[in-house]
Amino acid sequence: MRNRFFIIILTTLVFAAVGINLVHVYFFQSQRLKLIDKQIGESSESLISSPEFIVATSHLDTIEDVISKVLEGTRIGKVFILRDSHAKILYQSFNVGLLKTELPIHPEWVAVKTEEEYVRVRNIELPGPRHLTLQVGLVLDKNFLNWEILDSHVINYITGIVVALFFASVLLTLVLLSPLRLLIRHLSEITSNLGNLRDLKPLPRKVLKFGSVFWASADEFSSLVSTTQKLIDRINLNHKLTRSWTLQMAHELKTPLAILRAEVESKKKMGLLPEPYAQETFKEIHHMSEIITQFLDWADLENSEVQKNLHALRVKALVKSLVARLDKIAPERIHIHALSDFSVFANPIHLDLMVMNILTNALKFSSSNTSVDIIIEDHVLVIRDRGIGISKEVIERLGQPFNVGIHEEEGLTGNGLGLAWVTTVAKIYEWKLVIQSSFDGTEVRVDFPREEA
Repeated sequence: MRNRFFIIILTTLVFAAVGINLVHVYFFQSQRLKLIDKQIGESSESLISSPEFIVATSHLDTIEDVISKVLEGTRIGKVFILRDSHAKILYQSFNVGLLKTELPIHPEWVAVKTEEEYVRVRNIELPGPRHLTLQVGLVLDKNFLNWEILDSHVINYITGIVVALFFASVLLTLVLLSPLRLLIRHLSEITSNLGNLRDLKPLPRKVLKFGSVFWASADEFSSLVSTTQKLIDRINLNHKLTRSWTLQMAHELKTPLAILRAEVESKKKMGLLPEPYAQETFKEIHHMSEIITQFLDWADLENSEVQKNLHALRVKALVKSLVARLDKIAPERIHIHALSDFSVFANPIHLDLMVMNILTNALKFSSSNTSVDIIIEDHVLVIRDRGIGISKEVIERLGQPFNVGIHEEEGLTGNGLGLAWVTTVAKIYEWKLVIQSSFDGTEVRVDFPREEA
């Protein structure tokens, strides 16, 4: 759009400049032509209204002196020809011989152009029975009326106009599209994590002021700003209702689960429910309760803004602690490559659960005979596995709860809260999270700000 807008403005300005110059040239030519015709007309009228000249047409040896006497100084630069009824030249002034072209006797006003000259001529039929024709003309340099020579000054002039129009187009494009760029930048920012049900930021004042000035109060951009703000308000209201309903439902589910657990426990003690069925039921109840707890913890983290209880955590020590815990269920599968060590300012629970979720996913979705590598280097933590990978659809929806991918061949799936937790923690602390996955493994990379070292 910006390029089209720029081309439209530049084209408009160029056509306007060309049009103005054409009008100027036309006016220049017409005014000069009027001036020339006026001089020729005055000279010819002076001659035909002079009795001496009329008498001299019968005594051609005196006509030269009579013309000079009647016209005096206004004769300079003009040519005079007297023809009979058969267009034969009876008299011509001395400078006619310098012309390299024949002058026609019709119509009354005629212009003759040669390679070097421009001749404007008036043909007048003199009164009387002899039907004589007087031709009065003015010889000019051809460039006096037409600009046809492109010298260095003209080229520089044209170049200057084109350059000025180019920069004017750039400036107009930047100025006119600046509010639209601000709007696009803001919308790109607030919609990057639209699926996380967080409130969208309202339009900044810089954008709103462009739609509130008196000359733009009813234009298309003002309507766009107003409609966009209404859309943001509506989305925030829907997010609020969705969050409220979801959290309420999650809390409400805890009560029937607790009742169900108590009922199963009672039936077990009464001998009405066999031990294997009771244990399986307890396992499912515990699994459901754990999912609800994880979801509520994620929702609480997602809705939080300012983090508290920040500590300077050494990444190498934290990773070793987590690996020691996981080594009991996956012995010797996790290998640490600590090329360096650094500190991160964060809530210990957040960083602990973030790394733990990445590691448990790496172990869960990879074969038991493959290893998981942890690389710690300059402000970067990389966890790489050789598993089945993460589907493209899951990566595109990172940050959304219950965002799961099903691997039918392996029969593996999850609840989708682990990646949601990882993404939310990285977003809150403004850590750069990059996930690259293929059919032969996944690499999760977290870049920490250097100022936290």
